[in-house]
Amino acid sequence: MTDLVDLLISGLVYGSIITVGAIGLTLMSDILDFFNFAYGDFFTLGAFTTLAFLSVVPGQGTFAGLSFGWSMVLAVLLAALVTVMVMLAFDYLFFRRLRNMGVSSLFMSIASLGVSFIIRSIIFMIWGPKVRYYSSEVQLSKEFLGISIRPDNLFILLSSLLLVAAVYYFLKSSRIGKALRSVSDNKALAQASGMQPSLMIMCTWIICGILAGVGGTLFGIQVQLNPNMGWNFLIPMFVAVIMGGIGSFWGALIGGMTIGITEELVTGLIQNLVTAMELQINVSAYKPAVAFIFVIVILLLRPYGLFGKPQFNLKR
Repeated sequence: MTDLVDLLISGLVYGSIITVGAIGLTLMSDILDFFNFAYGDFFTLGAFTTLAFLSVVPGQGTFAGLSFGWSMVLAVLLAALVTVMVMLAFDYLFFRRLRNMGVSSLFMSIASLGVSFIIRSIIFMIWGPKVRYYSSEVQLSKEFLGISIRPDNLFILLSSLLLVAAVYYFLKSSRIGKALRSVSDNKALAQASGMQPSLMIMCTWIICGILAGVGGTLFGIQVQLNPNMGWNFLIPMFVAVIMGGIGSFWGALIGGMTIGITEELVTGLIQNLVTAMELQINVSAYKPAVAFIFVIVILLLRPYGLFGKPQFNLKR
């Protein structure tokens, strides 16, 4: 029973990070009309940029029970700012030119794949292939409301949910958020109403950049940092978006949490069984297979996802 609870908690933490990424990815796919394969590497950029700022920001000690302190908070804010600036730069120098040329969404997606290689190569050149950590301290689990959990994981879960809630409130209540929702519902009508497409695109990049910078750092706290972390993380993010339906906030939320919990539960329980049989197999390496099975079943039952809109296609 304890193992099952531990796996469920681990799934909630992992799923909350997937949700942060999936919301940014579904917003970008809906507003910009293409799947951005570079988004996972922007997560990596956010994580490593935080690491870079931590090396120059004076240490301010750690929060009670956590492996980091105020220096991490400052580093995350700066990393999010840098991530937004880099994403806006790539849009200005690259994606904007393609949009002005009138290329298809499929071509834009393929082009974003090239951008992902560029970002990953830069990260490799600056930080190298060596695995890195924000903290070398070994953190033990503690009891919270009768549940055993590492304080860092509790912080990740609460921070992710708070970030998701902030984005939801922004999209629902702010003037820019309402404009983005209008563009998402009907792009032609929104443009005819006087909304500037360039402004909506810039706002989308900014929101997604903040999510990538903060989400990448939260992911880095949970796992070890390596240049391929975002690329590997892209699979569950895409599956969550497709499962929930492109353009659906609640779909991304439900899809992200479902994928995270299911991957941890299925692979964890199978790993326990394999260990009991004294077999030397690392089942966690097959986590993406669980996500792919999910998305296949969903697409067979609901081709547009749980909350998807059939208007999205690969044509402009």
